[in-house]
This record gives sequence, C-alpha cells and structure tokens, in this order.
Amino acid sequence: MTRDTILTAARAVLDREGVPGLTVRKVAARAKLSPMAMYRHFADKSALLDALMDDGLATWGKIVSSISAEDPMAWLEELIEAYLNFALTKPHRFDAAFMLPAPSARQFPDDFAVGRSPVMAMVILRIDQAKSNGWFGNKPALDVALSLAALAQGLVSMHRANRFSSEAQFKTIYRTALRHCIESYSV
Repeated sequence: MTRDTILTAARAVLDREGVPGLTVRKVAARAKLSPMAMYRHFADKSALLDALMDDGLATWGKIVSSISAEDPMAWLEELIEAYLNFALTKPHRFDAAFMLPAPSARQFPDDFAVGRSPVMAMVILRIDQAKSNGWFGNKPALDVALSLAALAQGLVSMHRANRFSSEAQFKTIYRTALRHCIESYSV
C-alpha cells in the first residue's frame, strides 16, 4: 500500500463521515490494511491530518486558479462566490482545508506575508491591483485579505451551527456582509 492509497482512503472517510468520524482505524480499514501498517507512510494521526489539510488546500487552490475575471474587483467577487460554493458543495474537503486541527497549518501573519499560501498570494495580488485602481485606500493588502477570509469563514461556521433560518438567508447575509466588508475598506 502506498501513501496515495492511504490518502485516498482518508479522503473517502472524511467525505462520508466528516472530521469527527476520521480515525486511523477507519482509514486503515478503508485502505484494507492494519492501523500499524499506516504508520510506515504517516508517522501519526497528525501527519495524516496535515496531508488531508494540504489536499483540501490544493483543491481550493485549483478552484481559485480557475477564476478568470481580469478586473481585480470582479475577481474578488468570483472568489467570494467560489468560497461559498466550496463550503456548500464540498463541505468535508472545505473542513480539511480550513477547519482541521492540523499541526502544520499556516500561521498568521508570517506564513501569509512570505507567500506560503498560494491562494492568499493570489488574493493579495488582486487587492494590490484593485488598490492601484482606487480601491482599499492605503490599507495593507494582507489585512484586507485576512478580514475577508475571517468573515467568510465565520459566516460559514455560523451556517454550519444552524444560526440562520435557511440556506437562502445564509447566502444573502454572506454576500451582503462580504460586500459591506469590501466597501468599508474603500472609504
């Protein structure tokens, strides 16, 4: 069995049962090997969580890389919609990218400032482009990007905790709040 086989099994368990159902035993059973055999490829559960986080972030990175808008503000609008779609249509992969307690998770601000996050680097680039067009004033692009990411993730977390009366209400509030956040930086 290879590392890829184990990671494929871990993705399947994650997609079926979410983060709470992700155990080494379940992944091993899905991969048709003993839990001890997994440790030849992943030192421990933390290493498996890191690999799943990286896989979720790679999925998110592919989605963001496919955004085609040329105008930086249109690109940011598409990004906001893509994030919403990712959270709603691939919830367990979204969780792997953004919610797993992975030991090697990127840390603010240093990892983002040095470009360790390819997606955040793309977002910062678009914010800097928008700044040259008169948006966002002299606000640091990393601060704007973090505000947008935190607000989006917070609203998704609230939706997951059933804090909205419906998915339609959540989507409306999500879009409105993020638009207001962008507009607030342009004052």
